Amino acid sequence: MSAGIVRHASALTGLEASAGVTRFEIVPSGPFAEAMSAHHYVFESPSECKFVAKDHDLYFYVLGGAGSATFEKLSFGSLTKEADLTEKASDVALLEGSAILLLDGESLVLKSEKSSDKFEVVVASVPSPITPWADILKREIDPASRVAATRLGAAQHQAATGDRQFEVLFDASNGSRGATLFVGFIPSSGAPQHYHLYDEICVIVRGSGALASPDGSEQKLVKGSAFHVSPRLLHAIHNPNPEDLWILGLFRPEGSASAAFYPDGRPAPVDPVR
Repeated sequence: MSAGIVRHASALTGLEASAGVTRFEIVPSGPFAEAMSAHHYVFESPSECKFVAKDHDLYFYVLGGAGSATFEKLSFGSLTKEADLTEKASDVALLEGSAILLLDGESLVLKSEKSSDKFEVVVASVPSPITPWADILKREIDPASRVAATRLGAAQHQAATGDRQFEVLFDASNGSRGATLFVGFIPSSGAPQHYHLYDEICVIVRGSGALASPDGSEQKLVKGSAFHVSPRLLHAIHNPNPEDLWILGLFRPEGSASAAFYPDGRPAPVDPVR
């Protein structure tokens, strides 16, 4: 898959991950220095699926519906800021905006709630620091500060370029050693043409708009749309709506989600959050 090409689960052929669970490959692993990828899982009600992180760290984000995560193996740190992983606290309730980080060697089971709404989850895979390049890109983390589950709204918004803001879900401060997971809030009119120095996976989690490429072409963006932004790929996000467009972003190496550059190479300025 070429960078900057938008894919959506509704236009793809899914594969059965387990009984009642379908997996769609929304970002194939091809174009990355060391393969990242993303899949969109759709859980019928009720159903469940086991995930084992092997040679990769897995980042989960709930797109919609309700479910739960049962952690079968956790290497270190806390399940959440409020509860340690014990026999009595191994389950976490999941709603839209919930996020999970599973490190290499850990495992969990996701289950959908018994409701009419489908449980939909994006799962992105990042190489763990066992390979040479991944080892170079890794960040040292404090085991005591690591959490396995968080949610949108648990952290303060930070400023990005223009009027844009973002909220970090996982970075080195809470256990992510190889990537940063965040949600960016794109206001009406959108984000101007810019580029980054990192590989990034992007998934629309609320709103609609368009991804503009350097050649002037536009691709429609709706909830669930996904695309890969390679280093130095010029792109712009158009938001014609009065409401913010929300984008889930996962990039490596771990760092600041506000790091962007204009086409002439100037660093994009960051305005403080008012």
